[in-house]
Amino acid sequence: MQNGEGYFSCTGTLLTPTVMLTAGHCVEGAGGQANDETWVRFDEDAISDYFVPTSAWLAANWIRATQVIPHPMYDDYSAFPNTFDVGLVILSQPVTRTTYGRLPPLGYFDTTPQATLKAQRFEPVGYGLLGKAPPTSNKPIPDDYARYKGLQRFIEVSSTTSGSQSVKLTNNPGAGNGGGGTCNGDSGGPTLFNNTSVVAAVNSFSVTPNCKGTDFMFRMDTALAQNFVTPYLK
Repeated sequence: MQNGEGYFSCTGTLLTPTVMLTAGHCVEGAGGQANDETWVRFDEDAISDYFVPTSAWLAANWIRATQVIPHPMYDDYSAFPNTFDVGLVILSQPVTRTTYGRLPPLGYFDTTPQATLKAQRFEPVGYGLLGKAPPTSNKPIPDDYARYKGLQRFIEVSSTTSGSQSVKLTNNPGAGNGGGGTCNGDSGGPTLFNNTSVVAAVNSFSVTPNCKGTDFMFRMDTALAQNFVTPYLK
């Protein structure tokens, strides 16, 4: 994505051929204004090298958004722990898929028994960094522009850090079995119910360093989230 301050990348979920779900902080730029230029691509590997793409390269390989829409109450986490960190990207041309992301049942995290929540596996998907290896590492450089998924477990909702809008999940090593979690660039990506297309939450923020520890995902099972999204799905 591009805004007035330069290029940055996020992840999203296609809900209809022209509507993509993402995080509010992915579609808002400096000064409280929506970023001025957003491009989207759906390939398994979105970009093949470390470089700043030119406008001509973007036009030839990516789809430009006609509109980006942060939640009207999103304000750079100023109301933390309630973040309003959800947004939409409206594409300039439709993208046909056999499966699109779906919204979860309202109130899922509030009404589901704790034992069921802790047994449920959540699947984060994104194009973000695979890790933060030290510069001296002799390991191969991972492809940080390819799409990957992991497995995470439920920790809690309705806490002093999750508020009423976020769910706290495990991050690396994910589900406790090396399943992996999220990192920079995965923001806005879906946290799916494992092996489904249902978006339980949107990747929002973390309070632990180096992409480990825990994650906070913006819940899509709340009336606040669904009242924002559903008018654009018609």
